[in-house]
Amino acid sequence: MQINVLHEPTTEEPFVVVDKIPPLPTAPLKDGDESVLTEIGRIFPSVLSVQGRKPVEHGLIHRIDNDTRGIVLLAASQSFYDELIEKQKCGLFEKWYSAKVDSVPDCGALLGGFPEKNQVCFGSSEIISSFRYYGVHNASVRPVTESCGKAALKKSSGTVYKTEITVSEDLTAVCHITAGFRHQVRCHLAWCGYPVHGDKLYNPLFKDGEKLCFTASKISFPYNGKSYSFSLDF
Repeated sequence: MQINVLHEPTTEEPFVVVDKIPPLPTAPLKDGDESVLTEIGRIFPSVLSVQGRKPVEHGLIHRIDNDTRGIVLLAASQSFYDELIEKQKCGLFEKWYSAKVDSVPDCGALLGGFPEKNQVCFGSSEIISSFRYYGVHNASVRPVTESCGKAALKKSSGTVYKTEITVSEDLTAVCHITAGFRHQVRCHLAWCGYPVHGDKLYNPLFKDGEKLCFTASKISFPYNGKSYSFSLDF
């Protein structure tokens, strides 16, 4: 098993929370592929009765990258799924990420495709941008701001995303978001000159064999008049 179940579904709390261990995917590309959803579906079949964004994703609400360890949320009822999706749209589903980062002040210039440097000093900062897909097979993303050229603006998602970043002097970072785009936190950290250690996509210092030091460490959401929070040690 590459998952640890943190919360089992009940009638009053129809959701599953798991701690995913890399490199297990969160969702299958097609039915039957090994993933968090597939394994949870074997244990709690009610997750597979939920209709999600894509048929193959069923009750999956919060997904993370294959190489990321951390918290994943799945709905075990359609009503819970529908309500949490609405909570997300209202900014009430909060997510935190913890990372060990490297100090690479010219990270954006080394990687290419980034807007003008967005400097963050030790302490807390708020990073805001939209995004566009970038590179071979659109494997990564880049921030887009009003200062970008017409080509980048045309490729932009249009929606603006915000990442609250706190970087400590020991080069650990804690990031908070309420709405997310693919690779948002990792990309915003790289833009600020603090790429995640072991990030082969966004860290120009990456060396073969290094593990991604990035954890989806906490989620928080309201449901049925109660507030729920689940967290991991980093």
